[in-house]
Amino acid sequence: MTALERWRYADPEKVYERIEQAEQKRQARSPHGRAQRARAGIEQLFSEERMTPDESDKIEQLLETWYDYETGYTPKLGAPRMSVSCRDFEPTAGDTHDTGSDRDELLARLTAEAVGACIDELPYLQRAAISVHCRNKQAGMSIHRNPRIEDQHAAYQEAKAALAPLLRRKGLLD
Repeated sequence: MTALERWRYADPEKVYERIEQAEQKRQARSPHGRAQRARAGIEQLFSEERMTPDESDKIEQLLETWYDYETGYTPKLGAPRMSVSCRDFEPTAGDTHDTGSDRDELLARLTAEAVGACIDELPYLQRAAISVHCRNKQAGMSIHRNPRIEDQHAAYQEAKAALAPLLRRKGLLD
């Protein structure tokens, strides 16, 4: 008697579990099994606590601010803009002559850095989904794709749902 046949004469409960597991693996590989997994994933997506449309819009605005800041970054190359001897000189003491736009830029930068820190905590596929969505939104149409993500929109929605508690923790989302 071979080892393959010997397990069939063991404890009936374990034999049944083993046969059941083999059947589940076989069904999971079938097209019907894949459809059931997809359906279960969609049902889970809709059964969970969903974010409100206001929260979704706020996250969209925060991501837009973050993406504008990230794409606007360029490393400093070449010679410095001022002499080394004048580097620490400040013509005014404090923020006396700041305009409203200066304060808005500072707020946008600080917000973008906080959102970026939250995005860095996400898994890489969710970060990729956010990045691809922002690029497509900036382009005005869906031209960018990530070949590792099958359903781009669903992955983006999952990333937004995962990002919401992180943004709440930072105080960016009420």
